[in-house]
Amino acid sequence: MLKKIREIPNFLNFLKFEPLGIPAFLCAASSIVLLFLMLFFIAREGIQAFLTLGGELVIGTIWETNAGFYGGLPLIYGSLIVVAIALLIAVPLGVAASIFISEVLPFSLRDPVKSIIELLASIPSVIYGFIGLLFIAPQVAALFGLSSGTVALTASIVLAIMAVPTIVGVAGETIAAVPKEYKEAALALGATKWETIKSVVIPAAKSGILASILLGFGRAIGETVAVLMVAGNVAVIPSPPWNILSPVYTLTGVIAMQMGEAAVGSLEYSALFGLGLILFVITFIVNTLADIVVSREKAKIKGAKR
Repeated sequence: MLKKIREIPNFLNFLKFEPLGIPAFLCAASSIVLLFLMLFFIAREGIQAFLTLGGELVIGTIWETNAGFYGGLPLIYGSLIVVAIALLIAVPLGVAASIFISEVLPFSLRDPVKSIIELLASIPSVIYGFIGLLFIAPQVAALFGLSSGTVALTASIVLAIMAVPTIVGVAGETIAAVPKEYKEAALALGATKWETIKSVVIPAAKSGILASILLGFGRAIGETVAVLMVAGNVAVIPSPPWNILSPVYTLTGVIAMQMGEAAVGSLEYSALFGLGLILFVITFIVNTLADIVVSREKAKIKGAKR
């Protein structure tokens, strides 16, 4: 505690003599304040649902607001299964593309390819939804003999396509930042190009790759419009639960669809905010676990350097 108190004058001196110190501090502080204000607002509006429904909002299996059923488990399941499959598709593709761009592609082509990837990341989600609805869903239906292709797998494929540019952007920068000396040392010891990538580049960039996966998760679980268009929007847990060829409903989807029709102060209104709080908690848990993993990896790298 005394050590932290002694650090306060140093921090104040930094703010005094660093021209951008005060604006940077204000931006950081305002971000933290806004985060807590959002959390407070969501919790305040959603607490009534938890007090009235208890655990039903989390473990209940029926979501039918017209009949008074507010079981959120099918929605939680829908969000998690869609995001999980999307990451299973996006992570290998994104990391492989990052390695290819940073380590294999000629220098003259790297910037144009990166620009194209950045352009893909800026496309509105509704466009991805249209692509999924018009092209991917019919192919999924034809491939698996389904009457409709608006199922969990289609939503996962669309989300994977949307998450890949985010993963490539972050992971690519991290891989490119691996010191050249590391690679030259491995090559000097007789390692091949691919052995160097596998044994040196990827371990050195592991923390950045994990961070890119985290950002990809955030991009996927927070998506609304594209998933609404291709997921089928049926609030039922598939049978069997691992059946990804069944329609699902996600947390973000049901909030977007029903919030405009819910009367302010009603149980449905509070339940929707309760779902938002559940989504916040899921994201917070994943972010916290990812931060712990990234911190441990950075500590390992620092220890290896010593």
